[in-house]
Amino acid sequence: MTDILVFVIVTGLVMAVSVLCLVIVRKVYGHALMAKHNDVAGFIYAVIGVIYAVLLAFVVIVEWEMFRNADSRVQEEVQCMASVLRGMQVFDEPQKSLVPKEIVNNTNIVINEEWALMAKERVSENAVKSAMRIYTMVTQIKPANEHQKIWYQEIISRLNNFYNARNHRIQSAKEGIPDFMWSVMVVGAVITIGFSFLFGMENLWAQSFMVASLAGIITLVLLLIVALDHPYDGVIMVTPDAFVDQLARFKAYLATQKLL
Repeated sequence: MTDILVFVIVTGLVMAVSVLCLVIVRKVYGHALMAKHNDVAGFIYAVIGVIYAVLLAFVVIVEWEMFRNADSRVQEEVQCMASVLRGMQVFDEPQKSLVPKEIVNNTNIVINEEWALMAKERVSENAVKSAMRIYTMVTQIKPANEHQKIWYQEIISRLNNFYNARNHRIQSAKEGIPDFMWSVMVVGAVITIGFSFLFGMENLWAQSFMVASLAGIITLVLLLIVALDHPYDGVIMVTPDAFVDQLARFKAYLATQKLL
């Protein structure tokens, strides 16, 4: 069952339950009695609606920024790897060949092993060891002249940025909305939808449509937040496409340098 199908089913169930609750409330109290309080209820409901709308908008914006930040750090990680690989051509063997080959190996591990583990908030030990091998080999380089010293400083800077971006990518898989905030949003949704049952409209079908629409849009926004809250899994996710594209460039570049 795909994630989109799950979203559709959950939204449909919430809409159906909301309409069912509306029918029960109307049957118990009658729309004529509730209609007498529509004016007062309208003012109160406007305040509730605004507060809950602001809360949802705030959470969606925060989640979207976190999602974009996770994606940008992936791009930064890939770019730093590419810079280190190209810069190694300034130096002598064996690092000139060994470091680029290990970068290619690290990229393969991230794509084929670590990405799937990140959906489970885990990290690949093989990727960690590969990253450490890159660091060890680069730090063992002894620049032979001023030209190499300048490049070496740039490579070390890029290597540090690579580690920072990698750590952020791993950490972003574990970040999320606190449980208490989820409780507030769910309770707020129940109150907002439930309050709409208290309005008395003569036409049941019209009120049912309104309640179902309200329940549907709130559910969809909450599901959107759920999707953004897991950036490496689900219907909206940061893909390893940047690594895949760069891997092809790595191999092409190393082939031209006769290092593969």
